[in-house]
Amino acid sequence: MSSRKKLTTGCIKLDNLVFKEPSMWVMYGPAASGKTNLLLNILKLSSTTKILYVSTEGSLYLERVSQIEPLTSTTLFINVLSMEELLISIMKALTEYWDLLIVDSINNPFRSEVIEKRYALVILNSILAHLRKVIMEKGIYVLLSAQVRAFEEEDEPSGLKYLRFWCDGMLRLERDRKTGLRNIYLVTNKGEIPIASFKIDKSGIRWLQC
Repeated sequence: MSSRKKLTTGCIKLDNLVFKEPSMWVMYGPAASGKTNLLLNILKLSSTTKILYVSTEGSLYLERVSQIEPLTSTTLFINVLSMEELLISIMKALTEYWDLLIVDSINNPFRSEVIEKRYALVILNSILAHLRKVIMEKGIYVLLSAQVRAFEEEDEPSGLKYLRFWCDGMLRLERDRKTGLRNIYLVTNKGEIPIASFKIDKSGIRWLQC
């Protein structure tokens, strides 16, 4: 069975984008837009796969993992605190084969290292370049989440131009504050295309429009 058949978000329309072929996609949005829940849902639904899950946002997500168990994937969880540690961890872990690499989120340590921004940019590009090479050589899938700080009135993730250069596609997530519904849009040069909507519950996510 191919990785395309084993890996799934639970939404066919989304799968046809991110799991159509080995590629690197970015999912971005503000806090509580559903990025981490969507990524963890893949661990729950993707049977007999090897997934590497790297978090730059601490270990709070592990509580959510315990809520949505049982996981059907074989997953290695790694927590990192800096861009340099992220690069080293990825390069070391990818000496093995993985069906999917997830980084949640790719620009969190980049944002915090503003004093050494040039150095952080070099590392960010090194990470993305290495991931592109691994995709080509090993045929793995890569999903990256990226932060947008809504309280600072941002509408784009930090490092956007670098993510656009290296990645195959971008998805924007938003939360409807009135309904709690999370919406996913495909970002293109001509605008945004609605892809799917979901709600979050205790066992994971529930697709409403997909």
